[in-house]
Amino acid sequence: MSAQIHVPASEQGLVRVFALSMPSEEVSERVKTVEETFALLGPDGPLDNAHIALFEVADIQEIGLTEYLVEGGDVTEETIGTDQAKLNSLDGWVMVVYSRAFGQKAMTLTPIPEMTLIGTYGQHRTDWQAKENIGSDSAKPYSAPPETVKKKPSDAAMSGRVATLVLLVLAVFTAVFIWIAG
Repeated sequence: MSAQIHVPASEQGLVRVFALSMPSEEVSERVKTVEETFALLGPDGPLDNAHIALFEVADIQEIGLTEYLVEGGDVTEETIGTDQAKLNSLDGWVMVVYSRAFGQKAMTLTPIPEMTLIGTYGQHRTDWQAKENIGSDSAKPYSAPPETVKKKPSDAAMSGRVATLVLLVLAVFTAVFIWIAG
């Protein structure tokens, strides 16, 4: 039995790379549907296929697996570190699984014996903190002037009110004529 991999529900921004040690013909026979692809990982829950890539390394030989991860997967070069040589020496089939594939649900993976976890790498994170302090008065919270003057209704609002009044007068006028005629 393969070692289990526990994915926490809070996981974000990680990329796992698995090497698949089986001949291309066997992979082609064994993986014909999305469900069969998922079965390679042995998840205990549903996965999002849009965030899983299964391919032959030869298909990306012009750029290499490391560059594929850095440029295409937004993986930081710092997290790849010493694994760069190992990643670039891989051949055959690999599976790249992004954290988003788990849908922010805790999950346990039990990969088939032919799958080897090469590494887990972090993606770039956005720094949402301001780099400088804005010192102007207008940047302070609740700095807008208070609204003390009542706004004048727009022309469209006034036209709507006049039209409503005219319709009410016509309705009363029509009701009076019907009452007199009756």
